[in-house]
Amino acid sequence: MKKPLFYISLLLVFLTSCRNDINDIMVNVEEDDIVVFVQSTITGRVVDEAGLPLPNVLLEISGGTTTSDSDGNFQFNTVEVKKNGGDIVTAKANGFFEGVAHSNFTAGGTSFVEVRLLEKGVPNVINVSSEQVISKTNGLKLTVPENSILNSSGQIHTGPVHVFSRWIDPTDENLGGIMPGALNAMDANGDEKVLATYGMLALDLESASGEKLELMPGAELMAEIPIPSELESDAPDEMPLWEYDLEEGQWLEKGKCKKSGSSYVCVIPNSGIWNCDVPLEAICLSAQVFNADLSAASFLKVVVEDLTDNFIYWGYTDLEGFFCGSVPRSAPLLITILDHCDNVLHTAEIGPFSMDTQIEDIILEDNVSEFIINVVGSIAHCQIADAPIGHLGVRYPGTLAIFPISNNGSYDIDIALKCTDFPMMELTAYSSLEMGSTITTTVSMDDDVDLGLQNTCENLTDYFGLVVDGVSYFTSPTQYYLRPNQTTDWLVLEGLSIAGTFTLELRDYIGVGTYDVNSFLSIVNFGVAPNFDSVEAASPDIIVNVTADDGEFITGNYSGIAIDNYGNSRNVSGDFIIKRAP
Repeated sequence: MKKPLFYISLLLVFLTSCRNDINDIMVNVEEDDIVVFVQSTITGRVVDEAGLPLPNVLLEISGGTTTSDSDGNFQFNTVEVKKNGGDIVTAKANGFFEGVAHSNFTAGGTSFVEVRLLEKGVPNVINVSSEQVISKTNGLKLTVPENSILNSSGQIHTGPVHVFSRWIDPTDENLGGIMPGALNAMDANGDEKVLATYGMLALDLESASGEKLELMPGAELMAEIPIPSELESDAPDEMPLWEYDLEEGQWLEKGKCKKSGSSYVCVIPNSGIWNCDVPLEAICLSAQVFNADLSAASFLKVVVEDLTDNFIYWGYTDLEGFFCGSVPRSAPLLITILDHCDNVLHTAEIGPFSMDTQIEDIILEDNVSEFIINVVGSIAHCQIADAPIGHLGVRYPGTLAIFPISNNGSYDIDIALKCTDFPMMELTAYSSLEMGSTITTTVSMDDDVDLGLQNTCENLTDYFGLVVDGVSYFTSPTQYYLRPNQTTDWLVLEGLSIAGTFTLELRDYIGVGTYDVNSFLSIVNFGVAPNFDSVEAASPDIIVNVTADDGEFITGNYSGIAIDNYGNSRNVSGDFIIKRAP
C-alpha cells in the first residue's frame, strides 16, 4: 500500500549546519537562544490554486513588507531576515486563507519562493444557538458546539456564523505549494521534528460583516479529517495534531487525532491551519547544482524521495545553485532535478545518511537557459457589445496557467521560464460571458508576442459546463489528469476561469461508462463576475456519464442533486469536453 506523501519545501539556500562561509551581520541573544540575522534578497510570485497570478497581495517578512505586481511577482531587496532556521514570507489577500512560504537565507544571496493561496470560497452559514454539523462531499465534517463563538470584543456571538473550511489532501501533487511553510515542527517536549502528513484543515470563522470570530476558550469543535483511501491501511490509530504558528514559522504540537473509520477525529480549539502528522527524525541534505558549462543552475526544482516509505520533498535551488532541506535519517533516497518545463535533468539514488550531509556537486548534462517573453494584446466579444471580461490561457509542457484580462479588454504579461529549450507554447484568450475564445496562437521562439486585437469568435474546443436550477455557467480552459495508486485510478477533471474552478473527480476511473459510485463535483466561486453558484455533490446524488475518451479529450455529462453552502438542495447538470493536462 502506498505510504503517505511527505512534502518538505527544500530550502532555497544552504543551511549553516551544511556550510559555514556566511558573513553574519547581526546576532541577537535572548536568554539561551541565539538569533542570527543576515541581509538577503528574496524574489518570488504569488498565485491562486489554478496558477492565476494574484496582484496587489500584501507580502510580509521579518525585514519588511511589499505587494505583488500585476503578474503576481514580488521582491524584497536586501531585507534583514533570520538565518538560523530560516524565515517565512506571508501573503494576505481578501477571499483567501493566509499563505506562507518558508526559506533560509544567506548574506547577500538571492532566493526564490512561490506562495500559492487557498481560496476560501463561499462559506457554510450556520447559527450556533444549537449544535451545528457541516458535512462536505470530500468527507470533511465539522461539529460546532452551541453558543461557542466569540466576537472581537470577547462576547458570545449571536448572529449567523460564516464558516470557511478547506480540507487539504495529503496526496495532492501541489501540496508542497499550498500548505503553509515547510513541514518542520516542534513537538510538545520542545524537540525539532519533520512531519509526515495525513491531512490538513484550513479554518476561518467570520460574521456576516467580515468580523473575525473565534471559539471561546475550552470549546471543542470536532473535526473529522478524511484519510485518502490509499493511506488508510498504513494510517496509525493515533497521531499528534499540529497547528501552524506564524510567529514561530513552524508547526507546533497541540493535541491528538484518533482514527475513526476513514477519518481522523481531532478537537480544534481555534481558527488556523491544522495538521494530522507523524513526527520523524531528520538530517540536513545539501548540494550545489551546476549546468554543463559549470555555471550555477539557479531556481530549478529539486525533488527528494524516500525509497523506503515513498515520502517526497521538493523545493528550488537558489541563485548560486544551492539547495538544502530536511530528509529522513538513515533512509535510501532518490534525488531528481527538473526544469520549469518538467524536463528531468538529473536523477540518482543517494544515501542513506545518518548525519547532516553535503553531497558532491551535481553537474547537469545540459545547460538550462532563462527565457522571458512579453505577451500583449486585447480582445473583443464576438456577440456581446460591452467591455469584455476574461482571461488569457497559456499552455506548455507541465503547465496550464491563466492570466486576467483588464476591464478594457487588454493584457500585458511577462512569462519567465528556466528550461533547457524554449517549449512549444499555446496562447488562447477566453471570454467569461460567452462561450467563445480567440484563435489559438502557437509560440515556438522566445520572442515578445503582440497578438493585437482578437475576437472571441472561435468555438470552444474544451469546456466544463454547469447548470444550477436552470442557470447556465461554464469554464474554459480545462485539463484532466490521473492520480494513480495501487488500488484505483483517480481521474480529476478541471475547468479554470478567473471567476472560479469546476472540479469533477472519479475515484475509480476505467474509461467510457457510467459512474454512480465515488464521483464528486465541487464548484468554487472566487467572488468575481460572472459569480456562479458554489455547490458540492457526491454519488449517489450525482451520476456521471463518460461518453468518449480518445487520450486527448474526455467527453461526457452529469446530473443530480447538489448542496450549496447554505445547506439547500440544488438541481445540477452539465456536459464537458476536458483536454488532457499539458
